[in-house]
Amino acid sequence: MYVEVRGSDDAAFQRAMTEFKRRVKKAELFEDLKKHEYYVKPSLRKKLKRLDAIKRKRRDENEALRRSKNARDDS
Repeated sequence: MYVEVRGSDDAAFQRAMTEFKRRVKKAELFEDLKKHEYYVKPSLRKKLKRLDAIKRKRRDENEALRRSKNARDDS
């Protein structure tokens, strides 16, 4: 992946840095680097994926309970 930002002078440097950061974030370069930082065995990858799904499900259930409790309190 290649990200390029051009600028002409020092005044444009801050704008160029902001633009560069935005493009890197949009291209998801850091996420890709973190993912490939070290090797993860397929079995561990499956386990982590399953644990993330459990966390996500619990978070969603708690959020739904909070919303329903707030809705009852507002009524």
